[in-house]
Amino acid sequence: YSQKLISFKRKDMKDNIALIGFMGSGKTTVGKLLAKTMDMKFVDIDKVIEAQEKKSINDIFQKQGQTYFRDLEREVISQESLKNDCVIATGGGSILDNENIKRLKETSFIVFLNASIECLYLRLKDNSTRPILNGVEDKKKLIEELLEKRKFLYQISADYIIDINEYTNIYETVDRIKEAYIIS
Repeated sequence: YSQKLISFKRKDMKDNIALIGFMGSGKTTVGKLLAKTMDMKFVDIDKVIEAQEKKSINDIFQKQGQTYFRDLEREVISQESLKNDCVIATGGGSILDNENIKRLKETSFIVFLNASIECLYLRLKDNSTRPILNGVEDKKKLIEELLEKRKFLYQISADYIIDINEYTNIYETVDRIKEAYIIS
């Protein structure tokens, strides 16, 4: 029933849904399920960059640096946002570049997955694939500091905000995003 509903998109509906939020907030996990249930294509910006560069995000950060990565990210978001019927999972820091948000705003219904500090820490504490957290002694403190700096950008960029914690049900999250997108 809900899949049929989405095929009757209004002319003024945005073509894509873009997920923004801190690393570990669930953008890829939620994005894959959301795309599947809405019969849309799933695009993970980080995976597109890795495929293009034939390197992991970690390697790109280590060898070419964060500025190089952010330039690639801007390029990829610009290209991918022009496609239609996509759920786009952005990188956690993509909101730091106004150009990214401008591009996404033009084509996408932007959803901020607002994960709690505790949830983020539980998901990220043992993860070694996040360049910003690698080699950091107090990961929870860094997560708090970075989230504090970025939260306002996430909030003002979003068309819809959904709170996430360690007990949040992914299916409920997907249903709430679908509902918000359809009535937007």
